Amino acid sequence: MKKLLFYLLVLFVSASCSTADKETQIIILSTNDMHAMIDDYAKVAEYVDKVRSENTNVLLLSGGDMFSGNPVVDRYADKGYPMIEIMNKIGYDYGVFGNHEFDYGQEFLAKRIKQANFPLLCANMKVSEQALIKQPQPYAMFNMDGIEICILSTIQVEDSNGKLIPSAHPDRVKNIDFFQPVETALEYKDLRKKCDLFISLNHDGIDEDIILAQKMPELDIIIGGHSHALVKGKTENGVLISQTECHLKYIGKTVITFKNKKITDKKFELVDVSTLHDENAEVKALISKYYEETPLNRVVGVAGSDFTGLENLGGLMTDAITKNLNLDIAFQNSGGIRTKKIEKGDISLLMLYKLDPFDNEVVLFEMTYDEIYSLLKKSYRSGSQYADLKTSGISYVIKVKNDEVADIEILDAKGNLLNKNKKYKVGINSYIASSYKFDHADAGKSLNVTSAEILIEYVKQQKEVYPQPDRTKIEKINDI
Repeated sequence: MKKLLFYLLVLFVSASCSTADKETQIIILSTNDMHAMIDDYAKVAEYVDKVRSENTNVLLLSGGDMFSGNPVVDRYADKGYPMIEIMNKIGYDYGVFGNHEFDYGQEFLAKRIKQANFPLLCANMKVSEQALIKQPQPYAMFNMDGIEICILSTIQVEDSNGKLIPSAHPDRVKNIDFFQPVETALEYKDLRKKCDLFISLNHDGIDEDIILAQKMPELDIIIGGHSHALVKGKTENGVLISQTECHLKYIGKTVITFKNKKITDKKFELVDVSTLHDENAEVKALISKYYEETPLNRVVGVAGSDFTGLENLGGLMTDAITKNLNLDIAFQNSGGIRTKKIEKGDISLLMLYKLDPFDNEVVLFEMTYDEIYSLLKKSYRSGSQYADLKTSGISYVIKVKNDEVADIEILDAKGNLLNKNKKYKVGINSYIASSYKFDHADAGKSLNVTSAEILIEYVKQQKEVYPQPDRTKIEKINDI
């Protein structure tokens, strides 16, 4: 009997020691700002499958901005469907709302949310009953191999005429209230007491991530998005921060090691997708199907030489507006110019929709010289090295002193100073009209055509297009 009791005691002590010394690893794979770039998802799928086959506890997370950038996805009849179908096949676990999730409008977003096999989280948005999407959960709490995990999510915001919204067309976020992401996250810091691993999966940008880490050391890791930064595992105030740039160039791999449910190690590795060679056959076939079915490969014109950079491309977009709509002046914001280059040769519909993917309508304003000056002045961004608004019909130089606009020289198409006593017909896209603060007595009138549609028609009519000389400049003058 004594021997039996001794044997049972040894087994109990052994089991207790084994449990106490248990080491667990959680592997988190992450992507952000994919912008519908599905081309390399067959490689990503194969890599994710390999990691899952070799490890028990694997999470796959999205840092937002799934949409807007690839017309094969964005111009699909059911907008965005291909992206979600592919992400479902790969097996994403959670995502966060990015600002470009709203680009298709709430009706399409609601469909994509319903279709997704993974929830989109967000703590700093409040959805009214009039909105077409439902209120998202602020965070997710779940157990993985005995480890309690909490994922808290937020989206970036900016001031748009006195209202906080993400970097999205204001009309597409109607009936939704947004709040400062860091302040909102701090309201949830007590979740630390309920979990062993506290994650911020957000779409706030690297600057906000650093502030969040400084103010909220309760977090263990921050997986970010929005700023398209390549953050290779930066530690701030004990919090590990990462971001994988954009367009599926990289996969983030975060390995968290636990002992007795306490974190003993945090490591981050950046996986360059261009170095991966194996592909998932099923996902590759699905991607090929979408490209083969698209009507966007049709050639509509020719580039007589390379269009390179914002000036060349912005000039092409604004020339289309002034010439095809018979306007005096046109403006295009740099953020809406989504490709870096159109090479000499054939121009397809696909290329033009990649350049201008947002379905922004052209809005006509009758504007005075002073109002145009106001728009240009208020478009200047602190520290910027280039003018934000690309143009047709004029050229201009913003003269900056001590990082403030000191003066703006505006010339007409003939190189003369713009007439201060004349009203001009000015075409701008609906994003600028809704989001930029500037003086204008005219409320503006939509011309019921998108800037992309005008661009396509212009290239068709011209048949061959060439880049024009630069029309904008920032000039720094004798800072004190």
